[in-house]
Amino acid sequence: MNSSNTKIYDKVAEIYPYLMRTIRYDRWARYIYEIVDSSVKKNDVILELGAGNGRLANHFKNYYPHIIISDLSFKMLNQTGMCSLSKICCDMTKTPFKTGFNLIYSTFDSVNYITSRKKMVSFFREIKRILNKGGIFTFDVSLERNSLKHVNEPFRRGKYNGIIFEQTSRYCPKSRTHMNIFSMETDDQKYYENHKQKIYPFEDYFKFINKAGLYISECFEAFTFKNGNPECERVQFVVKN
Repeated sequence: MNSSNTKIYDKVAEIYPYLMRTIRYDRWARYIYEIVDSSVKKNDVILELGAGNGRLANHFKNYYPHIIISDLSFKMLNQTGMCSLSKICCDMTKTPFKTGFNLIYSTFDSVNYITSRKKMVSFFREIKRILNKGGIFTFDVSLERNSLKHVNEPFRRGKYNGIIFEQTSRYCPKSRTHMNIFSMETDDQKYYENHKQKIYPFEDYFKFINKAGLYISECFEAFTFKNGNPECERVQFVVKN
């Protein structure tokens, strides 16, 4: 049997619907809508960064029909099938857009994939460039408590779409690096993907955003409207230009 390492989400894209099968995308879309509703018009063109297979955007378009989804992984975007959304494959730290948006959003730890402080500041500067004055950028991030929770149950196994897979989660507190290691096997091939995320301290996001010339208008414990804090598993930031 041959084996090979693949780029992140090249092969995981094929099992991603199974990995996310319990996620209520409709409720997630509703939550984002409730955060931004008073500031965004129905006919505004919206941008999603790190959109993956577009499942969340397919629900969010019920509120805002003009959505552009983007992702670094062509394989993930290709999983969107026949959906009517506009799609662009790009790096969210260096987007191709020339005009601004009133709303940009990103979900499910996509920002945690930016693994250096220098790149994180560059990312928020890119957000400032493409976000209209008074516009909103909202995103969620995973904090350390979430990583510690998942490494208590580090193994996940299953079979989907003819692929047998195993996911292992590891967290290094010293480097604040979270790894999700995927081993995937078909009849004649074995694939490996290593997904690396940086788990920044809660306070660092305030520094990154301020340095980029943006400001935080709200920070919530994810999926609630309670104030976010360093002890949360995940937090939702609402950033304005």
